[in-house]
Amino acid sequence: MTAVQAAATVPTVPAAMVSNQFFDEFTDRVRVKPIPWEGYSRAGLISSDELQNLKAFQHRLADEAGGGGALAGYVPLLVKLAESLSSIDALQYLLVVLDDLVECDAAAVDALRGAEMGEAVARVMFRCMDKKDDYLGLKACKILIGIVAGGDAAVEKHVFVRMFEYVERCLKSELTSVVDVGLQVMQSALRVRRARGVLYNDAPACLAQMVDVLKRSHGPTAAAAAAAGLPANGGPARAPRGAVAVSQMQYEVVFCLWLLTFERPIAATLNRKYDVIPTMTEIARSTVKEKVIRMIVAAWANMLELAPAANVPNMLVAKVPACLATLATGRNFKDEDLREGIKALSEDMAAHTGVMTTWDEYVNEVASGKLEWAPAHRSEQFWKLHMQKMDSDDHRVVRQLAAVLESPTASETALAVACHDLAQYVKFSPDGKRFLARIGAKARVMALMTSEYPEVRYEALLCVQQIMLNAWRN
Repeated sequence: MTAVQAAATVPTVPAAMVSNQFFDEFTDRVRVKPIPWEGYSRAGLISSDELQNLKAFQHRLADEAGGGGALAGYVPLLVKLAESLSSIDALQYLLVVLDDLVECDAAAVDALRGAEMGEAVARVMFRCMDKKDDYLGLKACKILIGIVAGGDAAVEKHVFVRMFEYVERCLKSELTSVVDVGLQVMQSALRVRRARGVLYNDAPACLAQMVDVLKRSHGPTAAAAAAAGLPANGGPARAPRGAVAVSQMQYEVVFCLWLLTFERPIAATLNRKYDVIPTMTEIARSTVKEKVIRMIVAAWANMLELAPAANVPNMLVAKVPACLATLATGRNFKDEDLREGIKALSEDMAAHTGVMTTWDEYVNEVASGKLEWAPAHRSEQFWKLHMQKMDSDDHRVVRQLAAVLESPTASETALAVACHDLAQYVKFSPDGKRFLARIGAKARVMALMTSEYPEVRYEALLCVQQIMLNAWRN
């Protein structure tokens, strides 16, 4: 199944389902918690008519026969109360019943989406997001997703941007239950196709935070933190009942990335902006959860189909083919679809890389910036054979090697390999020394002679020696 065909299986209107034990238990407590509505009436916060109408709504809500559109007429009342009251307890109750209506009453959704109610509903939900109450804000997000699906595109964008900004803050929480619900909100939101572009182009900080959650989940302290009931970044302790498995959050983030990769422009630039392929490779190798691997393979398949030129080089550098081979031969998956998906992706990768030469692989590696000590770097025959290609396209490969030296994110190995390759370029190119000086690479190599990393210092010294030897020969 192609990505375009598979896109048809992703529902346009989200289910907006959130399943979290702590969240669900809290909702049950909100339903039965007494609210002093009469007191609000005596204080003048709500009118006597509003109080009577609210009681009528509660009676009808408790009556199993009252539903299927019979409650939609109370929507203006509930929204007005939520807009006028400030009590957290009252707001939590009103949002719970509004969420119930959104889930089961199409007429209520139409009423909430109507021109007269739309602005008021948005004000209420944004106000709840501004309260210092995670449950209230996340409940507001859940309601908004159900309302905006299929609504006016201009209003939808504004609502999604505000919601994504709020979820970004939730994803920084030290409570994994809050992070979990925030990610589930994103899963529901991104089922709406228009939301994907809004997240990617108008709320990139939220997407960056989602990727950060994924990367921290696989960081060196992730396993120990999860075992101790602590967040992956080492924050304060939290209640065990609020803890969520690391693998579950990995699944939720990758699910969101999979939905994003159905959009061709996003599939083409996602890894360049967020470097997700190496992280997904590491997780696929280490996780025992089939559902996580299934989503990673599905995301890779989309990226390969919709933007092969942008993603094949990065997949090769991240050793995706080797990862797929390990999954195919070293794991006995129960899911037949997963086994077939791994096989199909492996075949697609082979089709894209089968005609690649050693030089092509080298160019891809340099373009990714993630240099490692592959055999080609140490082969004098390789450099003699391909030296003229180093100068093609305005010395593109040489410039990319120089860029690695300037990159603040380059690893110790990448810096060392870049120095080594530039030394080989100078050795076999008569004009290599002058060109490196012209683009500033010579000065950067000399600066790396004092690097804190021994391997980088060594390769930088050899490169400078080669530059001086080249000058003497010329």
